[in-house]
Amino acid sequence: MSVGSFLGLLAPLVLKRLIDEILPNRRIGLLVGAVALIFVCHQGRAVLSSLGGYLTLVAAQRLARDLRLRLLRHLDTLSAAYYESTQVGASIYPLQEPIDEISFLGSDLLPALLRMVMATILTLGTMLALNARMTVAVLPLIPIFLATRKHFRTRLERDSDTVQHNQLAWGAFLQEHLSSIIAIQLLRQEKRQERSARRLLGTSARSLIGLFRNGVWFTFYTSLSIALAITAVVGYGGRNVLTGTLTLGGLVAFYTYLTQLFEPLSGAAEIYLRAQKTFASIRQVKAVLDLQPAIKNSVSATQFPLGNSWTIDLADVYFNYPNNRGLLSIPQLEIRSGELVAIVGGNGAGKSTLAKLLARLYDVSSGAISVSGQDIREINIDSLRANVNYAPPHPILFDLTLASNLRLGNIRASDPELMDVIQRVGLTTWVGSLPDGLNHSVGPGGSRLSSGQRQRVGIGRSILQQPRILILDEATSSLDARSEQLLLSTLRDILPASTIIVISHRSSALSCVGRVIVLEAGHVVEDTTPEILLRNHRGSSPFGSVDIRSCPL
Repeated sequence: MSVGSFLGLLAPLVLKRLIDEILPNRRIGLLVGAVALIFVCHQGRAVLSSLGGYLTLVAAQRLARDLRLRLLRHLDTLSAAYYESTQVGASIYPLQEPIDEISFLGSDLLPALLRMVMATILTLGTMLALNARMTVAVLPLIPIFLATRKHFRTRLERDSDTVQHNQLAWGAFLQEHLSSIIAIQLLRQEKRQERSARRLLGTSARSLIGLFRNGVWFTFYTSLSIALAITAVVGYGGRNVLTGTLTLGGLVAFYTYLTQLFEPLSGAAEIYLRAQKTFASIRQVKAVLDLQPAIKNSVSATQFPLGNSWTIDLADVYFNYPNNRGLLSIPQLEIRSGELVAIVGGNGAGKSTLAKLLARLYDVSSGAISVSGQDIREINIDSLRANVNYAPPHPILFDLTLASNLRLGNIRASDPELMDVIQRVGLTTWVGSLPDGLNHSVGPGGSRLSSGQRQRVGIGRSILQQPRILILDEATSSLDARSEQLLLSTLRDILPASTIIVISHRSSALSCVGRVIVLEAGHVVEDTTPEILLRNHRGSSPFGSVDIRSCPL
């Protein structure tokens, strides 16, 4: 870029000599040399600019790749509180357009800025050497440009941030809309969604128009200063030519330098306008990188307790979500190692909240949850995740094969181990009917499987992990009562030493457990056996509309 800028300065000097000396004196040999030199200047400048552009493009793409990976790694550290309160589209957006804008900074914006700075400095120096008076006459117009930039700066920054915000809102809406399209069709809400889309797109369009309008005014005032400079040079320089104090070649060369000076300054208006959008993208990405995970390792974090006893103790546990929903208060509760326990209760009783606290998706507001006397906040998160498995109601399956989804629980599991787990969770007949068997693709989100099959695969994945503590949060809700009972009985056989916690709305799950903990409004109201629970309630269910007498105890 530096050499290219130098070649740009050389061409007007050759042109000056061509007009003042070579043409009037009819020096044919020098004419050929001058023409060749002008060709080298222009072509060399173009080649060097292209090479510089290529190198900066490569660097910018590497930057974009590294920044996306850094942002993705950071998003992986954020806790459940962030993802349960943030739309998926809002989480995805910083990984897309803002980083494209930042890579534009490296591939186009920064090189253009460097070319502008080098061209301005070198051109001004040459102009001063060529004709100091004319240069000094032009210099006062440069502060006019700078003052114009300062005047519009705040407005352009505000408009750029507004555009980013509106585009983020549209991206979040689009993500939610496309992921819920079947529900929208079934509920006949297409028109409502269209109205929302029209409103969001209209807001986005108005913000873009406002940004463009301010950019137009910015360009108008800066181009006005350039037009005044050119007019002054042509008038003043023409007068000097007529009086004999300046040669015609000198005027042409000076005019050429002036256009070279204000050419980058003219482009600076557009560069600055685009830069504001880029800086807004940088602020957007930085805001995500500044987010801190609510769940993180303690400085003195230790490994999950070794041994064969993993008793869970809750002491003075109190928790509520940031918006004060889902209050949970448990003064004391012990779940002994190796127990098969059911936690039941009505909707909103706090069952899933307790499960998430045990898996440390959230931290308690006060009090402590311990495993074998070790506060789980003092256990390394990776070690905790390897030993405490949380199976949600809707297991996440990836667009991979059945085998690949199962191996997420144990990457080293062999095909015979997979088939054993498939038999344990009751999928042998189904897998045997598949042409590809274990290599069957489950589709995006497991869309090629029924909800019951997805839950069986999710539980199979948990079994392969061989957790010390297994938490099933409505993880069998899509199975019929008999299948649920068989699966829970199988879990006891496969994980004989593990602590298994079953969260369920259904009484059919009680036939396989030895203990039932009843939650109501975030408090433990009963802690007993299924038989005593049945006798105390005489058929009325403490956890929903299901008749407890349907439980084959």
